[in-house]
Amino acid sequence: MLAGLLGGMLAAALGLGALVLVVITLWITSPYPDDGPAGPLRVAADLWLAAHGAGLVRTDGAGGTTVPVGITPLLLVVLPVWLLHRAGEQSVAHDTGTGTGTGTEADTGTEAGTGTGTEADTGTEAGTGTGTEADTGTGTADADAGLPHSRAPRTAPRTAGRLPRGARRAGRAGDGPPPLRADPTDAVGRVAWLVTGYTLVALAALLHSLTGPLSAEIPDVLVRVPLVAALVAGAGAWKGCGRPPLPNPLRASSGPAERATHAFLPRGGVRVALRAAAAATGTVVAGGALLFCLALVRSAPEAAQSFSRLTGPLPGRIAVLLLAVCLVPNAVVWGACYALGPGFAVGGGGTVSPAAWTGRPDLPLFPLLEALPEPGVPGPAAWAVAVVPVAAAVLLGMTVAGAATGRGAARWRWRQTAAVTVLAALASGAGAALLAGAASGPMGLHALADFGPRWWAAGGAAAAWAAGGGLPVALFLRWWRTPEARVIGRRARRPHR
Repeated sequence: MLAGLLGGMLAAALGLGALVLVVITLWITSPYPDDGPAGPLRVAADLWLAAHGAGLVRTDGAGGTTVPVGITPLLLVVLPVWLLHRAGEQSVAHDTGTGTGTGTEADTGTEAGTGTGTEADTGTEAGTGTGTEADTGTGTADADAGLPHSRAPRTAPRTAGRLPRGARRAGRAGDGPPPLRADPTDAVGRVAWLVTGYTLVALAALLHSLTGPLSAEIPDVLVRVPLVAALVAGAGAWKGCGRPPLPNPLRASSGPAERATHAFLPRGGVRVALRAAAAATGTVVAGGALLFCLALVRSAPEAAQSFSRLTGPLPGRIAVLLLAVCLVPNAVVWGACYALGPGFAVGGGGTVSPAAWTGRPDLPLFPLLEALPEPGVPGPAAWAVAVVPVAAAVLLGMTVAGAATGRGAARWRWRQTAAVTVLAALASGAGAALLAGAASGPMGLHALADFGPRWWAAGGAAAAWAAGGGLPVALFLRWWRTPEARVIGRRARRPHR
């Protein structure tokens, strides 16, 4: 309990401390510091809370109005996610132990035997004495018999104390005894205490940020920070437990319901659908990154000019550069949504898409905004970006077809193949919607109230592209790779007599 609580607080303190170090360094080197150390600390706390998806609110000193700042720099998310994942994984790992004594066995996740009649199942085989067996699956020499491949009689069932796959690999690597793994049911409590400690630090950062002109929204901190911590730390704990199988409601069903389900969704179909959706989403994101790089290279002189006009001193330029780098993943997602077709909003009712740039808002001066295309109706070359979602749909269909066929024979029926493809398209749309929602948000009032892609439009377009292009590809490849298709093709090419 205490270890999990302290682990969560340590993970939060490390992430917050890294941002404090950067902000304090920029404040110290600034030639015109207009606030004490409390100001930079509040800025670091705001940035750390924003990295968890919490929206920020800026108070206008003139009229006392609040201005929302809702876009999350996605690069900032990497640090707390990595720390939480490591903390969750380490929360289920303990110090190793050994079992000693005659006829005894250590029953704590690994087994190490040192006496007569004791079996150790630790991932390496080495005999240590009379009647002693170290069961590792490598079959080394038995010290008592003196033969290279002799084995002593087994004194304990082989399945007792079986280690997860990752722990066995660690044992074979020779890095010392692998850590003992907690039971999955016990890991839930450990993760809960870890999230509690993490949330306590987040609340302390929130209380400190409330005293400044820029602060995090209280409901967002109370909801999003524990949610992100629970999901990421839970994933790390699941990995630390050896990736045990997750509950499958389809597997628990029986009778006619199970047969009706598997008539459309084969066994392993969900895993294949998720893998195909990940491949399609990654292709779209890679295409968005390529579009952003090309646009930034095209507008490099304008971007450099706006960068130099924003600030003069070196610390200010470094701060602007760091902010631009943290927003690069957001720009990549914007480019991906542009390739999908819906585009993204630029405030003031303006929307940038391959069809046209509607509205001409007065955008602020920022280097990344110089990469936007010219206002007006783009030429036919703009529609060439459609190759990105088409390539993603083809890859999705090929992934599903590869699982539907094996060794030249159809493993799945055509309706099962179609169902898995549609499921993969829906998962791809959900991934695109999640990325679009994370990369967008308000940057102010009026003209900057709507900034970035709309999650529902991006998700719908990604699902439509994936289903419309992936379904014909998956069904055609499944038909073509079967022996029946080749027999039909040979008969069609055979000349009629």
